[in-house]
Order: sequence, then structure tokens, then C-alpha cells
Amino acid sequence: MRVCLIYGGKSVEHEISIISANSILNNIDKKKYTIIGIYIEKKGSFRESKIITKKSKLEFKPTKNRIVFPLGKSKDLSIIKNNKIIKNVDIDVYFPIVHGTGGEDGSIQGLLQIINKPYVGSDVGSSAICMDKIVTKRILENINIRTPSFIQIKKYEWKMNQAEIVRNSLKKIKLPCFVKAADLGSSVGIYKVKTKKELVLKIKESFRFSSKILVEEAVINPYEIEVGVLGNENCIVSSPGSIIPSSEFYDYNAKYIDGKSQFEIPFDKSQKNKSLKKEIEKNAIEAYKIIGCEGMARIDFLYGKTKNIKSPKLFMSEINTIPGFTSISMYPKLLEHSGIKYKKLIDNLIQLATKRHKTKNKLKTNIF
Repeated sequence: MRVCLIYGGKSVEHEISIISANSILNNIDKKKYTIIGIYIEKKGSFRESKIITKKSKLEFKPTKNRIVFPLGKSKDLSIIKNNKIIKNVDIDVYFPIVHGTGGEDGSIQGLLQIINKPYVGSDVGSSAICMDKIVTKRILENINIRTPSFIQIKKYEWKMNQAEIVRNSLKKIKLPCFVKAADLGSSVGIYKVKTKKELVLKIKESFRFSSKILVEEAVINPYEIEVGVLGNENCIVSSPGSIIPSSEFYDYNAKYIDGKSQFEIPFDKSQKNKSLKKEIEKNAIEAYKIIGCEGMARIDFLYGKTKNIKSPKLFMSEINTIPGFTSISMYPKLLEHSGIKYKKLIDNLIQLATKRHKTKNKLKTNIF
């Protein structure tokens, strides 16, 4: 079976995607799958990516050869060198591991649906919803899953009425709070602010990454909890894990750079407090199914108090439909603790993709 990993991307999470792709490459079952790589440059071009060995590890190495998808042809993709097709390739399953913009937002899924091929992970709609923190939070509120209070701000609104927006933020949300780009991952464009001056500065900073942002209430000194979900209609939820970030919150540096964050799997408090564990699992599955996620997701929670809620409560933070697959990423760690080792996890995801594709292909596409 030919499995094509698509990685890189026109995204602030480009570098993390490369690490995830190489990690999957080194853990996928080579006896079952032939691996093909497509690298998306930061400018958006699709390139062939060959596999090399470096320091006893496999690694993707992009070439200058272009990849195109000749719609309507018998083969999925063509490899082009010096404006000539040198090879046509048919792919059995695509595995998009493009984190963030262009990959986690439904864009790449749309392309793969157009060429009618199975792919790992959620479809266009659920990917787009989960990528948008504001839309996700609106849905969570609608199905009575607690999420931190927030206000949304669009860039044109900020340009027109900064003073009133700041007043409303301080009145409704209070300090400290978070300023977040609405449609990015890996904590890019996210800032904790403690003063009015910081609030203004970080709103401006966050608008450098997105045209809409949210100001969100802070959960004070929270437990940061994550679970991994695996499956389509029938899904499993891993034991909750907790992160002890090396920074004030789990920012980009704490996630990927300094290597000092610590993990507690399983989360001890959830093992002792069965009602908390049950609430985490129930909310995770309900949100996953209502939004229509498939294949995989990492769902993040916070547990603690806020300025407005004086006793500790569970808050759902966000849903990640293409979670990190690096050696220190929580998603594979959580599933491994639940008995699904990395190699088996990849295999399960591929099988889930092919099963869903077969089911969808049975649907009628015309009325005659």
C-alpha cells in the first residue's frame, strides 16, 4: 500500500510539521507500507520529497522536482522535472501532517476529496471548525460544554474603535487574560497579559498573525490536561495526561524549544477524582462527534478557577485535528499509555481512512 505523507506548509508551524513527518516516517510499518513524501514549501509550492538515511535515522529530503495533481487522470500525481513529467504515481492513502494553516484548516482535505482519495484525519468541515477557536467555542457553548469566556475582535473593528474594545475587554474578561489569534496552532499568536498596556500591545501583535482574534479569560494556575481521541463513528479516548509547562503557560518555546516541560500520564488528579475523569471523557467524545471529527484529535482542557468562577471547574480549551507527532508530542504518548503503540497508531489511522473512504464512495452523487 502506497502511503503519501504531505508535510511542511505555508504555515507558522512549518518546522514542527517537518519533525512530525520524519517521526512518522521512522515509526510506520515498512513491511506494510511504501512511503512517498510531498513537501509543501513555505511559499506554497509542492515538491517531491525523497527518503534518505542520516545518523541511522530516515529523513525526508525535498528535491527540486514539482508535484502536480492531474485531475481526471488515472494516476493521482505527476512528478515534473524541467517542465517534463518524469513519473506518474498512484497513491492508496494520503497522510496530511501539515499543522496549522493550509493543512489543519480543511484546505488540503478539500484537494484530496476532489481527487477522491482516502486521507487520514477529519474532513473539510470539521477541520475548518476546529481550526477556528471562535467557531469551536460557539459550538461548545451551544452544547453546554464549559469553555473560558471570551470576546472576539476583527481587525477592521480594532482599527475603528480600539478604546471601546479595550473597555469592554477589561469589563467582561478582566485581567489577567489571554489574547489569541483565532486560527493558528502551537500557541503562535497567543499571549498572556496582565495590564491594560500589555492588552493593547498584544492585541496589535496577535493581529500580525490573524485577521480575527479573541480575548479570553484566564483560568488561574490551571492544570493543563490533554486527551487523545482515535476513531470514526466508534472512538476511544485515552487516559487524561497533564502538562507542567516550563513557561508561564504552554507556549511555543515550552512545547518545542527548551525541552523542559514535564508530562504526567496518566493525570494523577483524574485517577483519584473519578467524576473529573468521567467529565473529561464525556466532553471529549461529545465534542468530537458533534463537530464531526474523524480519525484523530487531541483535545485540550484546563482545570481551575477564574476571576468569575470561584471553585475549580473543567474548561475545554481547543480541539486539534492534526496533533503533533514529534517524539515529545502528547498525542502518540497518550495513546501509547492506553495500549496503542506508535506503529500501531499509524496503522489504525490508515485503516480508518480507507474504511471511511469506502463508506463515502457508496453514497449517490447524482439523482438519475
